[in-house]
Amino acid sequence: MSHLDVLFQRNTIFTMICLVLGYGFVWLLPRMMPRSISLLMMLFSIESATALDTVIGVKPFDFYNANIYPYFDLADLLTWSLYPVFGYLFAYYYNKFRIKGLLIPLYILVSSLIGTAFEALNVYFDVFQYNHWKLSYSFCIYLVVQTLTVLLFTRLKKHWIEQKSQSIRRMY
Repeated sequence: MSHLDVLFQRNTIFTMICLVLGYGFVWLLPRMMPRSISLLMMLFSIESATALDTVIGVKPFDFYNANIYPYFDLADLLTWSLYPVFGYLFAYYYNKFRIKGLLIPLYILVSSLIGTAFEALNVYFDVFQYNHWKLSYSFCIYLVVQTLTVLLFTRLKKHWIEQKSQSIRRMY
């Protein structure tokens, strides 16, 4: 199948609409984090997603296929391009709402539910086809990955604050 044929399948059209809306939304948000942290959160999101897709989406496990074909194609590249948006938004709202203490598990739980609902929508549009996978498994994966994302973000933010306060102290 040609790249042009792939572009006009419903899964690819859905993914492109999500990309435009997602990156457009991120672009319009006021900047609340340094670009370096934003970039690292986006890179962590895509790296964790591609690593997990590579491990559980291919043999010997082969739990699901991303998009229509079991091999990597243009649609997969577009799908993987969505993950940085969600990683950024997760960190952005975590920072914006100053999530702390007992609200952290609640935030992770709600975000995991949203991620699972979005994945269900992706299944509806044939972005994912499950072989031996269930949506409930994805929910568990989201809980783990988003917990790791919180740990990474809080560490990066703490480092950024320390660096900022050191540079202010040097000024005086």
